[in-house]
Amino acid sequence: MTHAPDSVARIIRINGGALSYRALEGLGVSRAAVADALAARAVARVRPGWFASADAAPDVVRAVRVGGALTAASAARLAGLWSLDDPRLHVRVPRTAGRLRSPNDPRAPLDRRAHQVCVHYRSDPTVTARDPLPVALAEMIACAEREAAVMAIDSALAQGLLPSGGLEAVRQLTMPSRLRVLDAVSGGSESGTESRIRLLLRSRNIRHRTQVHLPRVGYVDLLVGDRLVIEIDGAGFHTGPEFEEDRRRDFELVMRGYLVLRLSYRQVMSEWTVVSEGILALVARGEHRWGARSVHHEGLATALRRA
Repeated sequence: MTHAPDSVARIIRINGGALSYRALEGLGVSRAAVADALAARAVARVRPGWFASADAAPDVVRAVRVGGALTAASAARLAGLWSLDDPRLHVRVPRTAGRLRSPNDPRAPLDRRAHQVCVHYRSDPTVTARDPLPVALAEMIACAEREAAVMAIDSALAQGLLPSGGLEAVRQLTMPSRLRVLDAVSGGSESGTESRIRLLLRSRNIRHRTQVHLPRVGYVDLLVGDRLVIEIDGAGFHTGPEFEEDRRRDFELVMRGYLVLRLSYRQVMSEWTVVSEGILALVARGEHRWGARSVHHEGLATALRRA
């Protein structure tokens, strides 16, 4: 079968953005067809024997230049998963790999510190430019902070990006010394900010539930103890109907005796020390429990809605 230049580019695009000669031949694409695609500028040579589509993700191209596949936090970020900021390029290479190159210039040798590249050594028979998500997450568990890895895996589960049995696949690929990270994973967290607060509470053995349904309010992000409701706004600015609905929900909760703590994305991600200390202080004061100053006022809330 003869492949036109656009067809070669499409095959590369749907297979991660970059492929080797060997992988292309396995997909029925001849070297002559690759040469035609190069001449037509439908694809570009990334390094000897490897080719990328014109719209390939920059980090995929940079990982191939180094000599491996995009993995760990870099692959998680490309998949749209939540995590903490990590400026490094994570590249998985075979354990026997040598002569790694700069992610910016394949003619120059790799300087891991100057180029901000984290090299992961794991041999894998699959020759791809971007690791499958279970492999990438297992590599993330190996090198990232526990919090960052859990946030990414929670996000993958919430978005349905891990296939059936995907979490078990991650477990099988994770080194034994890091398996405890997976014990903190929960499929109930709908955002990385929610995961971050959940991990804080879990580390202190503070009773909490995620995505709790409360009558006439709907689902709240976290319910700590009996009455402390923590809601986390997204990265965007809330206006219009969404803003009004959030305030209606807060009013309903307060009238029923709940304590509502509404946090912004920036607060959780950029002011974490202040936020975490504040949450723990509320719990230390017992604000998460029903008591003399915090009675469940269901009757008052109903009366106010009818007024």
